[in-house]
Amino acid sequence: MIQKEKSIGYGMIFISGSLWGTIGLFVNLFNGLGAESSLIAFLRLFIGFLLLVPIMYIMGGRQIFLINKKSLLFCFLSGVFSQAGFNLCYTEAVGNVGVATASVLLYTAPIFVCIMSRIFFKETIGWKKLAALAVNIVGCTLTVTGGNFSTVQFSVYGVLIGVAAGFLYGLMTILAKKISDNCPPMTIVFYSFLFGWLTMGVFSHPWDSIGLMINWKFIIVSIAYGMIPTTGAYLLYMKGLSKGLEASKVPIIASVETVVAALIGFLLFREEVGIIKIIGIACVLFSIVIMNISKNRKDTPNLKETVKKGMIA
Repeated sequence: MIQKEKSIGYGMIFISGSLWGTIGLFVNLFNGLGAESSLIAFLRLFIGFLLLVPIMYIMGGRQIFLINKKSLLFCFLSGVFSQAGFNLCYTEAVGNVGVATASVLLYTAPIFVCIMSRIFFKETIGWKKLAALAVNIVGCTLTVTGGNFSTVQFSVYGVLIGVAAGFLYGLMTILAKKISDNCPPMTIVFYSFLFGWLTMGVFSHPWDSIGLMINWKFIIVSIAYGMIPTTGAYLLYMKGLSKGLEASKVPIIASVETVVAALIGFLLFREEVGIIKIIGIACVLFSIVIMNISKNRKDTPNLKETVKKGMIA
């Protein structure tokens, strides 16, 4: 029964990563409407927060908004550092070293999660995890760059802030796992978003430009952005973590985000997909398969079963 719950949990992580893969689509739509990156990052958390209010009230009434002090502290840390801090660092990295380099640096996150999982949760780091981690990083890098490393830029500050974004992104998994057993996923996401958009508001002042952007297209895109790769993805992610998953496995399975993003780029924006990018996509998927390999096949289901159960859940 425990293994079945974990299988469902990993399936949820896989689906949440797939939903995160649609972020590029929405960013492109916002860019077409004239929105700046800081406003887009703010809207993701703010709209997600607003959507959660009626959903939570309908599903659990006032009780679901109650939270103990310890859980609230972790939500505060997650909101400030893993939501607002991550977005600010990533945006700064893009401005200094470009999108390709910043994206590659972001995928140092699984390394940090693996190390922190060992420290805080005493998870083992065997050959299987190390192999999956190495294949995953190579796959993400090739998928993002397409093998064209001429676009990779370097500056000490840009690299440091990019690695910081990767660390803060990975920190979310650790903080969420700490409280996922004691607090409903919706409540965790709600307060994390609250502290996240408040922090983003202080640093980026998005309301200076949002008044000029309001029209029906902007509203529709904002609602979809807040619902699909934000509220929906994070709720599945937190629910999955609450099923006793190994934190070090989670970011590798969630990296399916890069595969979905590449497919959307090819299908909707006619982006070129060469052999190197295809190899990268294959590596990402293979790293997820490695994480599902077990000495006893009866104990750990394969990826197909995991995703199927996650979808049913």
